[in-house]
Amino acid sequence: MRHATVITAAALAVAVALPAQAQKTVLFGVGSPPRAHLVQQVFIPWSKKVSAESGGAIKVEVKAGRTLVSPFNVYERVQADVAQIGWGVQSFMKGRFRRSGVAGLPFEANTAEEASVALWRLYAKGVTAAEYKEVKPLAIIVFPPSSLHSKNKPIKSLADVKGMKIAVGDRLGAQVLKRLGAAPISLRLPEMYQGLNRGTVEGVHMVWTAFMPFKLFEVTRHHYDLPLGAASAMVFMSTKGYDALPAAGRKAIDANSGEGFSHSFGKFWDRVGKGGRAAVSKMPGQSFAAMPAADVAKWRAAMQPVVDGWTKSLPDGARVVEAFRAELAAIRAGK
Repeated sequence: MRHATVITAAALAVAVALPAQAQKTVLFGVGSPPRAHLVQQVFIPWSKKVSAESGGAIKVEVKAGRTLVSPFNVYERVQADVAQIGWGVQSFMKGRFRRSGVAGLPFEANTAEEASVALWRLYAKGVTAAEYKEVKPLAIIVFPPSSLHSKNKPIKSLADVKGMKIAVGDRLGAQVLKRLGAAPISLRLPEMYQGLNRGTVEGVHMVWTAFMPFKLFEVTRHHYDLPLGAASAMVFMSTKGYDALPAAGRKAIDANSGEGFSHSFGKFWDRVGKGGRAAVSKMPGQSFAAMPAADVAKWRAAMQPVVDGWTKSLPDGARVVEAFRAELAAIRAGK
């Protein structure tokens, strides 16, 4: 009996000496300002939920602003383990996600919600998976479709943009504008306000979600809504960073990632876009027009050379376009 007591005491001493497994801090790098709507309404609640469901294994901390990452280096910072989770626009990531750019084709997706789900499914089914070998995407989203906005000249049809100098942030958007007879001027989103204010450009090719944070309503007065495609973005980890997490942490992240996260995030962007448009519509001196449904087929056909050019730029471009359209059709059918 005394021998058993000694063994029990020794085992207890060893158990006391062994430290409990330390909680792992996971830094979520976001280049947007701390008060930005996506930080407050999406990323912080998501991080708290994941942390709670991990049972104390991990604590996800959102680090917003540009002290940890910027919109232009977030991919490299996550790969370097400066941040373990990142948020970024894929077109800023040096051509790594060209297939996912299918969402930027004009007259394809009508909402961020359907485009985000469709793009996630392309990844999940392996159509674009080759682009994600270095990362584990947690959500893949598409912003609401871009519209056209001008400072002085009213836009009541696409014929009105012919000859106009219009700011655009990506190559595919520039090709669309050229097809419309406009003169695309490459500017980053933070530069567009000054471009309009100084008269360097007459209008912008931009999503409504940017209007309130970048105050574009101060330098535009005329708006023409139509589905011109939009940029894709993602919440992601490096594959090494994900694999280094404790099992409970991986389980909590997996439970809050994927198509469900992409779907809800896409719906969030649609709400933001509608809210931005509604806010601008209440301001004096603003005019609005939208492409008639009867004209969509005509202009979609007119944009076919843009689609063909994008398709030919990738060895499997035709397959990607076909798969994206199939997913959009399935989503619209309730599948």
